[in-house]
Amino acid sequence: MKNQIKIINKAIKLNSFNSQNFCAKNYQQKQKQEELKHTHDITDDFYESYRKEIFQSLYKSGLNNENKIKGFATKEGTLKYSQRKSDLVDPLHFNTPMREDLKLSSVGIGTYTGAPEQVDDLKMFNAICDSVLTGGVNVIDTAINYRYMKSERSVGAAVRHLVENLEYGRDELFIASKGGYIIDDADNGIPGSVQLEQLIKEAGVPKEEIITDLHSMHPKFLDYMIQKSLNNIGVETLDLYYLHNSAEQQMSLIGEEKYYDKLKKSFEFLQEQIDIKKTIKAYGMATWLCFRSPKSEEKIHTSLHKVTEIAKQIGGQNHGFKYIQVPINVMMPEAFCEKWQETSEDPSSETYEPEVFLLRAARQNQVNVISSSPLMQGAMLNVPLPSDVFKCKNLGAKHLQFMRSIPSPALISTLIGQKTNRHTKMNLEVIQYPPLEVEEFWEFMTPKERQQFPEETIDLD
Repeated sequence: MKNQIKIINKAIKLNSFNSQNFCAKNYQQKQKQEELKHTHDITDDFYESYRKEIFQSLYKSGLNNENKIKGFATKEGTLKYSQRKSDLVDPLHFNTPMREDLKLSSVGIGTYTGAPEQVDDLKMFNAICDSVLTGGVNVIDTAINYRYMKSERSVGAAVRHLVENLEYGRDELFIASKGGYIIDDADNGIPGSVQLEQLIKEAGVPKEEIITDLHSMHPKFLDYMIQKSLNNIGVETLDLYYLHNSAEQQMSLIGEEKYYDKLKKSFEFLQEQIDIKKTIKAYGMATWLCFRSPKSEEKIHTSLHKVTEIAKQIGGQNHGFKYIQVPINVMMPEAFCEKWQETSEDPSSETYEPEVFLLRAARQNQVNVISSSPLMQGAMLNVPLPSDVFKCKNLGAKHLQFMRSIPSPALISTLIGQKTNRHTKMNLEVIQYPPLEVEEFWEFMTPKERQQFPEETIDLD
């Protein structure tokens, strides 16, 4: 910048400075920088202020109910996205979900972590934009309770920037959110206790349907929360809406029978949102323990087959229950290592087993899996993985390569939270490589002595 000023001053003295040309060139340069910024190394200080004015104007627009972005993820739009950077992103990086004709990135961006502060809003906004700009991330996951609604609003600002300023289509992006918790509204200074009162008095949610003043899955509650999420994100339609930790928060307190009765009523409401209201395109369950607990844990274990049968009773074979979210990582491998799920296979089948892995149960029931917590908020970075197997040099990218290589057609995308440009670059190194072959994956899982390679840092500049 100092050199630029010196050149301008010299040109002015020589009467040769053309401000119109300078502004035009400067604008073109900024546009080019915007397009390529995700490939540059940005210091934390710069990253905190980068795009700040744009962010502030767009974040505010997420607080009102006007000018929502129309549309949803489509076959044509997601295919277009998958081909945007085909020279930089391996084509096998994208998956097609069961019962959904979409192209979704095998790595998505999550928005759970961070403080409810503006500096983290901006970091999250930048991370989402830069992740999408790589050409390798079109899955964006959030929830109304993440950072007290600020994550949804940061997502909304990023989506609006991508659509309005960077010429991405809403139909290229798959946006998911969740509802279940009663939380504070950090931006507007509204505590959860006031939200609770509004839910009872204004939305008509029965008080007994709010468990421990914290969680609900009542249709009137979900209606209220979906509308709030749509306002926060600034879109007319969500591609996916999850019930958030419903079994974890309620089953042990109200009992299994009452829980499944409530679940059925919430599914009826969500199916109506798809078929009639058009506010969501699919629904699911975002979970932590219930799908990866053994049957012996009666107050938490949930049968995916039973849940899917409830969805079929409501919506038929074309029901909207299409996704579940579960944590999977090197230290939490239950989804593909523990046979704790009831099978839906015919007992006369040669491959019949009464209990199967969660990922197999998901395939049998045609329910897609989005995995979360691949790095356990950084804890997995203490678990080394070999470069010779996972191809990547950065450890975070190796763990993502491990996750997306788990051989199951049900596993569609792995969510990673990232708020700095450096972490975005390092983690998304993985998008340039194909997942491991099935044989490579299981060979790695076979216990044996192997050579360890020192960790390296890749330079993507």
